[in-house]
Amino acid sequence: MIARRVNGGLLAQPEAKILDFLVIRLPAWVTPDQLTGLGILGAALGGLGFALALSSWVSLALVFAGLILNWLGDSLDGRLARHRRIERNKQGFIIDNGVDLIAYFLLTLGFAASGLVSLPVPFLLLSLYMLLSNLALARLIITGVHELAVYSIGTTELRAGFLLLAILLFFLPEFFRAVIPLLDITVLDFLSLFWAFVMLLNFILVLRRDIRLAREADED
Repeated sequence: MIARRVNGGLLAQPEAKILDFLVIRLPAWVTPDQLTGLGILGAALGGLGFALALSSWVSLALVFAGLILNWLGDSLDGRLARHRRIERNKQGFIIDNGVDLIAYFLLTLGFAASGLVSLPVPFLLLSLYMLLSNLALARLIITGVHELAVYSIGTTELRAGFLLLAILLFFLPEFFRAVIPLLDITVLDFLSLFWAFVMLLNFILVLRRDIRLAREADED
């Protein structure tokens, strides 16, 4: 089964225009595998930038460069393969998902090592994101549609969010490190846990919807 990819992300339309512009202008020596490697390199650089606790312009530049390279590599590798008609549908699907997992782990590891948040928080967020991603893959088996975003938030929107977070952490470190008296946690920890709650709520809602879709498919 060849999945139909659907990207309902907020940035999907302008992103598609940029990628279509780039993919036809890539030199012949650039290969999809090279772009996949570029995506992993970008994740490593972004994770390193966060690990340096955004304490200098260098660390901020690493986050920016890393996330942009990760976006380019992750978004263009499959697109280039399809453009050149050299796609490997099944193998490419496995590689794409495996590389994404590596990239997410590298970014999470860097964020956890930064000291900006309590150590368990980044891994909690990663776990919840994996729950949502797993539902998308399970839904693919039922519908044949690979949804790349959950409620208009996909990987591109998350990267944009990380870039914005890096800017705010760099220019307003005291605000995010401040402790909320009644809760005895930092502002960044509180915001991260609130986002975790939102993700958990989304997981429950999407799971209920997917169970209903699966029941209807069984009845047909």
